[in-house]
Amino acid sequence: MNELKDDLRRFLRWGPLVVFSLTFFVTWTTLTMNSMWWPPSTSLGSLINYVLIWINTLGLIYNFVRCLIVGPGYLPRKWHPENPKDVEFLQFCQKCDGYKAPRSHHCRRCNRCVLKMDHHCPWISNCVGWNNQASFFFFLMFFLTGAIQSSWILAYAFIRGVTKSWLIQNGYPELATVTLNHHTAFSSIMSFAIAVGVGLACIKLLHMQGRVILLNRTDIETWILKKARYRRDKDIQNCIEPFDYPYNLGWKANLKEVFFPRNDGINFPVRPGCHQYTLTIEQLAQKKDKRANTQLFKCIREATGHWVPILSQGLLVAMQFPCNDDPRIALQPGDRIKVTRFQALWLYGEREITEEEKKLGSRRKGPIRGWFPRCCGIQIPHMIEDWDQTPVKELPTSTIKTPGSGNRNVKICKNRKKKQSSQMKDKPEISRKEPSPKKEVFKDASKLEDTNDVEKVGNDIEAGGEPAQTNLWNMDSPYGPPDAGILRKRLPTP
Repeated sequence: MNELKDDLRRFLRWGPLVVFSLTFFVTWTTLTMNSMWWPPSTSLGSLINYVLIWINTLGLIYNFVRCLIVGPGYLPRKWHPENPKDVEFLQFCQKCDGYKAPRSHHCRRCNRCVLKMDHHCPWISNCVGWNNQASFFFFLMFFLTGAIQSSWILAYAFIRGVTKSWLIQNGYPELATVTLNHHTAFSSIMSFAIAVGVGLACIKLLHMQGRVILLNRTDIETWILKKARYRRDKDIQNCIEPFDYPYNLGWKANLKEVFFPRNDGINFPVRPGCHQYTLTIEQLAQKKDKRANTQLFKCIREATGHWVPILSQGLLVAMQFPCNDDPRIALQPGDRIKVTRFQALWLYGEREITEEEKKLGSRRKGPIRGWFPRCCGIQIPHMIEDWDQTPVKELPTSTIKTPGSGNRNVKICKNRKKKQSSQMKDKPEISRKEPSPKKEVFKDASKLEDTNDVEKVGNDIEAGGEPAQTNLWNMDSPYGPPDAGILRKRLPTP
């Protein structure tokens, strides 16, 4: 009963409402103009044309409703493979409290794991997957043929209506059958524009769907395959085994898999030399690489979470927003984000739950995973793996006078100099090359004479210079904790 209510609620969302409204408006205008331009009773051709209008309309509505109600097919909650040992090849879904079957992915909008998920379509307010991909293809096909026929009828009928006086004056009164008024003229122009726009969109979508159907590959699996090739191109030592996509059985067998499926949506036929978990093993390897390549960012500027943040971030950032339906996250200065996807002006990541939220037991409103403007965050260096929470008052300090800035406190490790002096007594003197002027290294914090000298020490280490003998904290670093600043570079001992 609850599933039936959910299916009925889908009709009330903006996607289906827009599709039904546009279909009704264009069909009504087409039938009205066709009745004046080429009535079905005049000839066999006019009758066929009239029948095709209804075939396209009814075929569109039938496949649209089937996509919406039948759905893509969902993996049962708390699903486990028949063989318990196979769980090591599968990903675990926290929200469904079960493992993801091969080719299944969790949709955050449907809040379910979808069988052979291709993508979530807002127009049908549902996912496209194993059980409704064929219906989605036919829906696009009828939408395209209906748009072509409607635009053709509307264009010819409108021209006849505009040239009605000329046709009568030049002896063609039998062709002057279309009468235009303000309502019919406006409806014809609007319907023609809608039909042309929908037709162009359907051409693009049909091309995409036809390609994935012929290759027996979903949009998500296309992205997985691209990442698999990238991993192997980056592997100079050829340590990673070649990846063979397991579900491409040839175009004839691929068409049967989509339009005449003989599987349960969990177990699919695979190519020779592959098995059911060939794809999932590659996914697990990519997830591991993704975690290893995750970059930690800190928010330095408030992000509103708006899709087009033109007022807060400017026109350039707003005009180059990511062209997808992923959520946007709202951030406050001091938030930390684990970033996994990068664009020129936008980043995608997951906001870490703050200590205050953990204590209160509630999170801030809005998603914690999504896109945010790149200018709102700065990257924290990789060598900072944890936050040093030692209170400032417990650390010894030495006062350094810098020109124009008064006193600056730099924290120095308590026993570093003692350890250094004891080691130097036991070692023979070794001649060392003098560092170049460009790589000047400060041996002692008291020799720092410029406000940016603390940063120069870290840069010298990166450039291959000699390591400094002090453990320095940069108090002006934007990476620091709210009370004392973060250890920008924890310098190694010699």
